[in-house]
Amino acid sequence: MRKKGVFLLFSFLLIFISISFKVEANNQGQLIIINKSTNQLAFFDDGQLVKTYPVATGKTDKLTPEGTFKIVNKIKNRPYYTDNIPGGSPNNPLGDRWLGIDARGTNGTVYAIHGNNNPNSIGKYISAGCVRMYNDDIRSLYDKVKLNTKVIITKSDQSFETIARQHGYSVGPPIEVIMNGKVIQVPQTPYLENGSLFIPLRSISEALGATVQFNKGQIVVTKENKKVSLQVHSKKATINGKTTTLSSAPRIINGSTMVPARVVSEGLGAQVHWNGQKRQVEITYQGGTSQSAVQTVKVNVNDVPLEVGAYAFIENNRVQVPLRDIFEALGAEISWDEKSNTMVATKDHVTVELKLNATVAIVNGSQVALETPAKLYKEKMVVPIRFVSESLGARVEWVQKEMRVDIYSE
Repeated sequence: MRKKGVFLLFSFLLIFISISFKVEANNQGQLIIINKSTNQLAFFDDGQLVKTYPVATGKTDKLTPEGTFKIVNKIKNRPYYTDNIPGGSPNNPLGDRWLGIDARGTNGTVYAIHGNNNPNSIGKYISAGCVRMYNDDIRSLYDKVKLNTKVIITKSDQSFETIARQHGYSVGPPIEVIMNGKVIQVPQTPYLENGSLFIPLRSISEALGATVQFNKGQIVVTKENKKVSLQVHSKKATINGKTTTLSSAPRIINGSTMVPARVVSEGLGAQVHWNGQKRQVEITYQGGTSQSAVQTVKVNVNDVPLEVGAYAFIENNRVQVPLRDIFEALGAEISWDEKSNTMVATKDHVTVELKLNATVAIVNGSQVALETPAKLYKEKMVVPIRFVSESLGARVEWVQKEMRVDIYSE
């Protein structure tokens, strides 16, 4: 009897461990979050936020159901039965991709994430309950998403990573902010989204000695002779007198205004670096001066000036240049893998693969060492200029008198 009891206990422990392992494995799988407060959809894979997309949701709050569901079917060219519109027709309001979800006890034929025939509707509250996406976006998502992927539909002022954690999905540890070598506390954790690093504007700006003023969505940041003007939910900004377009619009997360790191780096003269291995935002600033920690340089490609702004510079006696800008100017095609933070460039018979923070690149299958790691600088990947010549075979010349890099296709 005692042996039987021990056996039953051992069996129970094995089952418990097996269940726990499966739950953990699922937490590291895929996840979709739809936030009705912002009409944004986030796609996670293997614990990483891969991409966010704009969406349209229900005309009224109750039309698009909230809760936790699953993708139960994937259909291409689904007909619109209500008006007898065939699948694949440009007039089909469902677009040509359908990701059915089992909301409100349905089997994926009533509620879905799908395309549209009216791109102007995206971002609005306009549907009968489904979640609409741009057709190009849903096609991209459709190819990535697996059946039974969890879908969370909610209304929240939290970041997508926070929402994921609240629902038991394992993402990386919260991002720390390091300023001049010291950890500082911020009210809202920074996050990465579509390749852009978002940081809390007020706390970072004030830590740098700047003044921040808010007035009906308009934000003005000033420090000495520097001034940044922003608008919540708008990509247009004025940085030190120059109108520019941000990679992403500022948004409110849990009461904090989150902005692309470029706003702080260009606007206030601080240097912002992303350390992916440590998940740290490293901010350095020479307090009391307006001098930059690096010296910018000019870039010519085949004798044509390339507008790279402050993204080409000298640091530790090495010239750093923005990889995408240079490669595209040389005629290479660029793709970016959000999940692995890897850039792939192809030109003629050459393929270059380079991962963020890596010290080695892969050129046509062979390893090429970098003098310093590829890093994120003001939202762009920068590399030593020598890598351009070693990877694409370009000729690189340094003109000291003009503080200029001349690059020529070979």
